[in-house]
Amino acid sequence: MKKITKWNWLRIIRDWKMRILFLLFFIFFGSFSTLYRQQNVTFPAIETSEEYQDERQIYRLIPKDHFEGELGQEVQKALGGNSVALGVNRYILNQRSGNKIEGIEFLPDYIENGRVLVKNNLFLYEATEFECYDLFVDAYLPPIEEVREQERFYDELESSGLDIEWNPYSASQMIKVEVELLAGITLFLLIAILAADHFTKDQIENWSATHGWPIPWKTQWRLRSGFLTVLLWAAIFMGGLVSYFISLQIETSGSFNYPTALFHNGEIHYIPLWQYLCISIGLSLLLSYILMLITTGLSWIFRNFYLTILLVVGLFLLPQIWQVLPPFSSWQPSLYLNILDVLNGSTATTTGLSGVVWWKGFIVYGVTIIVLEAIFSRVFSFIPTATQGLQRREQA
Repeated sequence: MKKITKWNWLRIIRDWKMRILFLLFFIFFGSFSTLYRQQNVTFPAIETSEEYQDERQIYRLIPKDHFEGELGQEVQKALGGNSVALGVNRYILNQRSGNKIEGIEFLPDYIENGRVLVKNNLFLYEATEFECYDLFVDAYLPPIEEVREQERFYDELESSGLDIEWNPYSASQMIKVEVELLAGITLFLLIAILAADHFTKDQIENWSATHGWPIPWKTQWRLRSGFLTVLLWAAIFMGGLVSYFISLQIETSGSFNYPTALFHNGEIHYIPLWQYLCISIGLSLLLSYILMLITTGLSWIFRNFYLTILLVVGLFLLPQIWQVLPPFSSWQPSLYLNILDVLNGSTATTTGLSGVVWWKGFIVYGVTIIVLEAIFSRVFSFIPTATQGLQRREQA
């Protein structure tokens, strides 16, 4: 078995197509931070400024006589508090350092202002008897779930002792964006291109390193899928490190302890960024191995490069069927094909299954690997080893 493993490994790394693809993947992930900086990303300071302008606009739209009475005065006070909090936070984000305005220590910091916004928005949601309540809900207030998420974010940011992240191009945020890109359709495309063209001469020269019996298909399938997964992730990790060090030279470092949103127990919670990255990479690693097993197996069965790519990439769209048909369980493997939607809760929201959470993905992937092993081993047993002129050698 050791000789067979070494022989299959050498066949892969000596393939010029494999070397070119490895180099291209490495260049893509290594230059990702530079490429991403060409995108138009809205900075938090600009978003806060837009919220400030929205607040001023909604204030002008409300007739002055609506602010009469006890409730009207309370609403006016809440809107005024939001205006002040947004204005101070906008200034804090524009100074790009710390959670307080330097030299003006008596003003509340970013977290205190955020909590004021949460408190006031919750109050405005409860002011159902205010005459312009519908205007608040339709044109001004964020969804109630988002307001509560913001409250949890400020609590986690305070407990972490970190400053607000003003720079979406920071090195740590670049790693997050890169990992999230990989957790989507990019992973399916990379694997389809990498593994779909590996039938070639594998079955014509299907002899072991000892020139004895031909290597069983399931052995080659398992070894090749594992080796291709290792090479893919080697290119990803090496490229990611290069991209990170490039970001450190041209942008701020950020922090891997920064609060990051993760869907769990039916709502969004915030965990340190490094934990989020570990979960996302772990799920992507298992899913990539599953896709590699499927792609390699289908390419050997159909022996058609384009058909295999179409089928594998089409798997990414499979969860869309549950927007038309009702899903029957949160343990359906198809619900975990889009990792990013599982992590941010989009899958749970669209399907109505709050039980679609990240930790189930690890179990589902593990069971899927076992099922694929059984299915492909059975399928390969029906395919003759002697093919395209290959004949078994008789043992002496």
